[in-house]
Amino acid sequence: MAKMEPYKDKGWLYEHYVKKRMRLTDICKVLKQTHNIEVTPQALYNWCKRYDLLKYKGKGRTLKGISQRRPKSPMQERVERMQRERQKAIKARRKKLHR
Repeated sequence: MAKMEPYKDKGWLYEHYVKKRMRLTDICKVLKQTHNIEVTPQALYNWCKRYDLLKYKGKGRTLKGISQRRPKSPMQERVERMQRERQKAIKARRKKLHR
């Protein structure tokens, strides 16, 4: 009986894709180096989809109770405030001109 490729095993794929948070292209490289198996990222994507692993990483994942936005630095907030004020001034000038 032929040995099954490791990426077709749900446990192996879960370990690499979800637990180790590896990208599909990196998993392809690992397979080439350790098992001498050439596989495309699309093929791995299809197996991840089949095993419903995409929900854990990126595609369709929801993190309840955790903010998905990174906190903004004080400088970012300042720049955004300045941009909003500039846009507000431009709108006010346009409104004044069209009266």
